[in-house]
Order: sequence, then C-alpha cells, then structure tokens
Amino acid sequence: MSKQITKNQHYVPLCLLRHFGYDSKNGKRINVFDIEISVVRYNQSVKEVFSQNYFYGRDNKVETFMAEKIEGPASNIVDKIVDGDFNIAGEDTLTLHRFILSLFYRTPEASERVSGFVNSQLESIVRELLSLNGFDPEEASAGRLKLYQDHLASLITVQGVLGAEFLRNMEYHIIKNETASEFYISDHPVFIYNWFYRELEHPAVTSINAIGLQIFLPLSPKITLCLYDPKVYKYGQRSLVTCVSNDKDIEILNSFQIINSNSIIGFYSSKNESHVKQLCERYKNIILRQYESGILSTSEEGKGRRRSTHFVFTRQEKLMKMPSFIKVKKKLKSYASSYQERDPQLSAEFKKLIINEQRQRSIVELDQGDG
Repeated sequence: MSKQITKNQHYVPLCLLRHFGYDSKNGKRINVFDIEISVVRYNQSVKEVFSQNYFYGRDNKVETFMAEKIEGPASNIVDKIVDGDFNIAGEDTLTLHRFILSLFYRTPEASERVSGFVNSQLESIVRELLSLNGFDPEEASAGRLKLYQDHLASLITVQGVLGAEFLRNMEYHIIKNETASEFYISDHPVFIYNWFYRELEHPAVTSINAIGLQIFLPLSPKITLCLYDPKVYKYGQRSLVTCVSNDKDIEILNSFQIINSNSIIGFYSSKNESHVKQLCERYKNIILRQYESGILSTSEEGKGRRRSTHFVFTRQEKLMKMPSFIKVKKKLKSYASSYQERDPQLSAEFKKLIINEQRQRSIVELDQGDG
C-alpha cells in the first residue's frame, strides 16, 4: 500500500501556527491580512493558511522529513516555552536551531530571495556579454531565470537544517508581552538582522556566521524567542526572560514581521484588525535585503578571450530602531567598522559540508538519469 502524499504542504508549520489560533468548534482558527490587496480573511483554519499545494514537490520526501525529523521534535520545545517553561538545554537547543533556520529557508519569500540573488548575478553576466557584442546592456534586466519552486524550496530547506550548526554559539532570550496588544506572525516569520553591522558596507554582513547576528521568532501572541550573539549584545537584565510593558517595543517586534513578510500577516484577535492595517501601511515598503552585482575584475587572455569575475551580495536595510531591551556592549562598539566571523573554523567546515552535499546530490541525480 503506497504512502499517502500530503497535498497541502505548510511552509509555516502547524506546530507554530496553532499557538496563534483561537479555539472554535471546527478547530483552531486565525485571522489573516493580505498586504498586497489589503483584505482581511477572518476565521481561517490554521490547516489552510501559510501553505501551498505540493510546495516541496509531489514525492513527499522533504515534507515527511520536516514533519518527522524537524517539526515533531521541535514542537514539544515550542509548546514548553509557550506554556512558561523557558529552560532549553543540551540536544533541545540544536533541535530548536534546526527548526528556526530551516523555517527561515523554507518559505516562498525565502525562495524568491534565492531566485533574486541568482538572477542578480546572471544579469551582471548578461549585461557584460551584451556590451561586448555591441548591444544595449540595459536589455539584461528584461530576462530572468525561472527556477522550479518545489526543487528550490526543497534544496534550501535542507541546507537550512545543515546550517543550524552556525547557531551553536548563540544565546536565547524570551520576550513576554505584557501589553494589551499581541505579537503577529507573518508568512516568513524568522526575522534575521545584524544591528551591530547596520552601518558597515561589507558583502558578508548578512551572513549567519557574522558577529552581531540576531534572530527573532514569535511563538505566540504573548511570546517571542530571540537568538543573539552574546559577545556583542546584552538582552534584558541578566535574565533569560524580559517582560515588556512598552507598546513601542511590541510595535518594533511586530514591524519585523511586516518587513519580513511576503504578503500575509496572521493575528489572533479580530479587534486588532485596524492596528495590523496601520502597521502594514507604515512598514510594508521597507525592503530588508537588496542585491547588488557587478564585475570585480577583468583580464584579457589573448586570442580574443576575456576573463571576468562577477560578484553578487546582499545589502541589508539600515533600520532605525531596535527594542529598548537590546544594547550593544560598549567595549564592542569600536569593532563595528570591520567585519568578523563568530567562528571562522565553523564557517570553513560548513562550506565543505555544503560542497560535498551538492556533489553527492549531483551524483545521485546522474545515477538516476543514467538508469
């Protein structure tokens, strides 16, 4: 008997969404606001939102892997945190890191980001070719390489799981919302930023191995989980929990969800509809990451041959505010003018791991093709 294939595949997992849903006779429900068309859809089943048919493909391999190996183990930890038990240690930490980083890579917004990165480099190459052959280089922006959604989503999701090792030297902090408002969740809920390097013009500032990394993930309307570089920041007052009664801090954290989103914001109470719309109008036009590409160097090799080295990197938006409970350590401020990695050795090991994984994937695909 063949294994049942899941058609409706969630890119934001149910184990997280159900904490933003309210109880009804038909199960957990949530309200969602579509930023692009400015429409609220009320009383949506959490089983039917933040998902697409066959998002990871029709073979169910990645969907099953995520459900059994990533979401299943992490759901118990998320439930525990939401219920007020904030002690995370040992293997639970790595499980949570895998969940968070895979979630960062597994959404439609993540796929669009990777596609944009690839096409930015392609445009730089095509621009040079057009110019060398007497054509208008501006025509390079007219074409785009179309990547298969399911293949791309599957690939970068798995790489997100592998990259969780990068987070092992991060510390976590819990934010308890004690205001009358709530935390919202977007269709791309893991917000990654580097406040320490917001003024630095360096191509690796957005790397997850850069010092100064910060990660924010809302777990419920009243709980947000933060991961941060402890060498750079102080979060709260010498405790792993900060209780926030300042509406401005809650707005900043919610703005991260809006800035990060592809187009959908989920919220618990319909009473917050006008507030959600106001925040979306205020923050929706901020583009967190943009891609820059160009020619790094060129050389003539004779016989009409020319060698060019092209570059592409991600530039992060210079945000104006961080929540008041976040401080940069005074002794580190002088280091913000030069780029450093938190763990250069780990970075080198990870690059080897990704290269080997890609080689193995290519070998498997070749064998299947030959067969």
